[in-house]
Amino acid sequence: MQILKIGLFILAGLIGLFAIGGLIAPREVSLSRSTIIEAPQEMVFNTVNDLKTWESWSPWKEMDPAMKVTMGDPSVGTGAFYSWTGENSGEGRMEITSSSAPEELTTHVDFKGQGGADAAWTFKPVDGGTETTWAFHTEFPYPFNAMLLFQDFEGAIEKDYDRGLELLKEQVEAKAAAAPQFRVRAVELPLRHFIALRQTVDMSEMTDVFDTNTPKVYQAVEQAGLTMVGMPCGLYYTWDEATGTTDCAQAIPLAEAHRLEGFESIEISESEALLVEYYGNPEGTGAAHGAIEGYCKQQGLVAGEPAIEEYVTDPASEPDTSKWLTRIYYPLVSKG
Repeated sequence: MQILKIGLFILAGLIGLFAIGGLIAPREVSLSRSTIIEAPQEMVFNTVNDLKTWESWSPWKEMDPAMKVTMGDPSVGTGAFYSWTGENSGEGRMEITSSSAPEELTTHVDFKGQGGADAAWTFKPVDGGTETTWAFHTEFPYPFNAMLLFQDFEGAIEKDYDRGLELLKEQVEAKAAAAPQFRVRAVELPLRHFIALRQTVDMSEMTDVFDTNTPKVYQAVEQAGLTMVGMPCGLYYTWDEATGTTDCAQAIPLAEAHRLEGFESIEISESEALLVEYYGNPEGTGAAHGAIEGYCKQQGLVAGEPAIEEYVTDPASEPDTSKWLTRIYYPLVSKG
C-alpha cells in the first residue's frame, strides 16, 4: 500500500509538472527553410505540384524506404493527395490545399490520430535560379504542448526540411541540365484566320481530342471548298496546372475569314511574336513553351493569347518523330 501511495504521489507530481509546463511552453511551431535551385521557376513549381515526384525527394521516404505510398486521383494541383503507412512513419494523408502556378502552393498533412500540420511553398525567380522556400506550421493543444520543453521538435523539422530541399534541388537541377536548349526569336506574325473546334479539356485527354477534332475540322473545310493555307494548328488560350485543364482549339488556317456551322471562326491579329522551333513529338513541347515564358519574364514582355502550335511536318510522310517540326508562336501584347 505504501508503494502504491508513493506511486500516486509521483504520478500526481508529473501531471502537475506537465500542466505547469504547458502554461509556459509555446502552443505552436512555425518555421521556414530556403534554398536556390538552378532551374526555371515553372520547372521547380511543377515538380512540387506533382505528388508523384515526392517519393523521389521526400526526406521521410529516404528515412523509411519501406514506407508504402498510395497515390490519389488527382495527383497534381489543388485537391491532389496521397496516403502513406510505414513501420517507422506511422499512417497519414497529405493534400495540396491550394496551388497557384508558378508562384506558390500549400499542403495539409493529417497524422492519423496525432493531429495535423500545414506547409506552404513559394517559388521566386532570382539570379541563378529559383529561390524555393518550404514553410511549416502546426499547433499543440494544452497541456500536450509541454512536450516542446523536453524535445527539439523545431530542430528535427528543420533538419528534415533542409534534407528535402537538398534532394529536390539535386533532382530538379539534373532535370534542368538534361532539358533541351531552345532559341527564342522575335518575328512578325501576320493576320491569321482559322476554322476551329474549341473547348476546355483535361490535359490527359489532349492527344485524343486533337486526333478526333483535327480531322473533323479539315473535312469541314474541304467540303466547304475553302482554301487551307499552312498546316493544322493547336491554339492554347489557357494552361491551368492547378486544375489540369486547358482551353484549346484544333484549327485549320484559311486564306480569309469564313464561318461554318458548328465551328468557330477565329482571327488572330497581326503582331510581333516570339517563336521557338521544336523537333520531336508535339506531346513534348512543354519545355519549349517554358523557354518562351522564361524569355518573356527576363525581357519584361507580355504574351497575349492564344499560344500557337503549328504542326509543320505531316506524320504520314515522316515516320521519324525526331524530325517532326512544330513552330510555337507567342503573340506579344506589350512591354511588362
